[in-house]
Amino acid sequence: MKKFFILLLLLAGALFTLAQNAITDYNSLPVDTMQLFRQKGQFADSFKRKVFSSAADSDKVWQYYILGGQNTFNNPDTALMYAHKGLELAKKIHFETGEYYSNEIISMNLLFTGNYTGSLSIEFSQYNQLNKTDNNYRIAWHLHDVGIVYLVGGDARTALGYFLHALKTIQAHTLTYPMSAGIILMNTGLAYENLNELDSATLYLHKALALDSLSHYNYGAPLRDLGDIYAKRGKAETAMDLYRKSYYASKYLNPILFDVVQSYNSMADLFEKDGQYDSALFYANKSISEGKDFPTSMIQAYTVLTKVYKNRNAFDSAFKYQELTLNVRDRVFNTDKSKQLQTFLFNEQEHQREIQQKLNEANLKYRSRLNVYMLLGGLIIVLIVAGGLWRRNVYRRKSIELLEKQKEEIQSTLTQLKSTQKQLIQSEKMASLGELTAGIAHEIQNPLNFVNNFSDVNQELLAELKDEIEKGNLDEVKSIANDLIENEQKINHHGKRADAIVKGMLQHSRSSKGVKEPTDINALADEYLRLSYHGLRAKDKNFNADIKTDLDESIGKINMIPQDIGRVLLNLFNNAFYAVNEQKKRNSACYNPTVSVSTKKFDNRIAITVSDNGNGIPKNIIDKIFQPFFTTKPTGEGTGLGLSLSYDIIKAHGGEIKAESKEGEGSEFKISLPVV
Repeated sequence: MKKFFILLLLLAGALFTLAQNAITDYNSLPVDTMQLFRQKGQFADSFKRKVFSSAADSDKVWQYYILGGQNTFNNPDTALMYAHKGLELAKKIHFETGEYYSNEIISMNLLFTGNYTGSLSIEFSQYNQLNKTDNNYRIAWHLHDVGIVYLVGGDARTALGYFLHALKTIQAHTLTYPMSAGIILMNTGLAYENLNELDSATLYLHKALALDSLSHYNYGAPLRDLGDIYAKRGKAETAMDLYRKSYYASKYLNPILFDVVQSYNSMADLFEKDGQYDSALFYANKSISEGKDFPTSMIQAYTVLTKVYKNRNAFDSAFKYQELTLNVRDRVFNTDKSKQLQTFLFNEQEHQREIQQKLNEANLKYRSRLNVYMLLGGLIIVLIVAGGLWRRNVYRRKSIELLEKQKEEIQSTLTQLKSTQKQLIQSEKMASLGELTAGIAHEIQNPLNFVNNFSDVNQELLAELKDEIEKGNLDEVKSIANDLIENEQKINHHGKRADAIVKGMLQHSRSSKGVKEPTDINALADEYLRLSYHGLRAKDKNFNADIKTDLDESIGKINMIPQDIGRVLLNLFNNAFYAVNEQKKRNSACYNPTVSVSTKKFDNRIAITVSDNGNGIPKNIIDKIFQPFFTTKPTGEGTGLGLSLSYDIIKAHGGEIKAESKEGEGSEFKISLPVV
């Protein structure tokens, strides 16, 4: 509705220029009537004189038409007077072309004054006459006019249908009528904008601007419409640039006052939304001062002023402009007019249904005979199709049976795969436990050796103590007793050490309950590093490697499931020692195998890094190492589940694990865990 009067001005301009150019030959149409829009006032005085001096009645009809078009811009009542005189004279002399164009002037002015029903009634009547002709230009422009009435009436979807039909009709004549086609394209874009389909609106507006450039018309309305679209998309800077270009074109290149006023309104609205209230007031007041003859423009300007004063808490002024807005809106778009329009549209639809029904009855007999022949042909086709369907049904049953059999085979295979998967996961867990047990056995051997050795020594000391007591040598007795006490302390120390190792083994082998507890990550990493190393040495007595640790003591204890994180670390350490051992076998002379682990705290996260100088991971498979069942180890040495399970455990803790590697130089695994 906000574009109400610009659409009317376009139509009036089209009608007016059509007659101006046709004055030299009343029985022909110009190449493009819209090309003369800028000449709309050139012949006004001469037309008035010719109304009283021309001898030919057809000339007078055209002159009344021109005077009606001229006054459409300023005085609709005068325009209607001239148009009705032209229509009366055209009917009297049976001048059908004159009747058509006189009715166009009447329809336009009815639309100006808000009589949508009267305007649409004339347009439908004109359209029914035009359907009997082959003048595609006139048909297209008339479809466009009907679309305008629907758009003004608030039915953008129906209007869009008429605009698209008009574009299809004039499509073959676009270069012949570039300006008229451009205006139809522009209003198609406007209909899409009203429907909030902004991509389509942008497309058609750009097409309109392309034809505008072709005809050198320098029209400002499409630029402003594009600015409105960019404003809706939140691109205020681009929208303002388009508004200014529209203002320049409308003010200086092709002066149209309504376009100038609309540019003011668009800029005022954009400034108000951006909070630049002084600028918004400036342009809104300019719109009011220059656009007093355009009610819809006044409504837009009053609306902006209402918002500005409301935002500035000037409620008296805001109420004043709100009242003005309601008054103008009620005068232009009142409920009675909308009801009249809806009633007319309903009646017109009923009328079209009646026409269609009569046409159907007229063709009923012909269709009946045709249906008999079609029925016979249809029966033959049905028999052929039925035979084909029967064969197809037989083939379909066989296909279904085959698919059912394949489904059963696939289901059986899937069950076997799931069973195998469970076995492989259990195998991976048992292999991990075996490696851990081997390391623990090697670790526990040292404290047990200490316990056994000191126990033997204590037996000898006790024997000596007994002898010295019998001899009465108290000094020696005290010395031996002190040695016994010291040895017992060492036995107790190594016993507790063995106890801690056994408890750790039991804790690791126990199934996780998923309960997080405060854990010393440094101690956990150091323990599993040693267990992994001794586990590998238990398998291969010739294996040796340097172990480096860089543990951040400021980390303290963090909440985690120690059994699960222990499994992850053990898996990474086992892989690292395996990699350096394989590299050692290839470069036994000059290679020093090294495995490192470091911890570091960063804000609310900790990082655990496990690195080695082994053989590395090829680039083409590093993205696959966390996939289930993928392994780089030879067949029989790995299940491909270790890193996959580790990945799942770290993700369950809200962390992430990444791998970096250079083939032939080594690998590095980084774990990041939240501190909670």
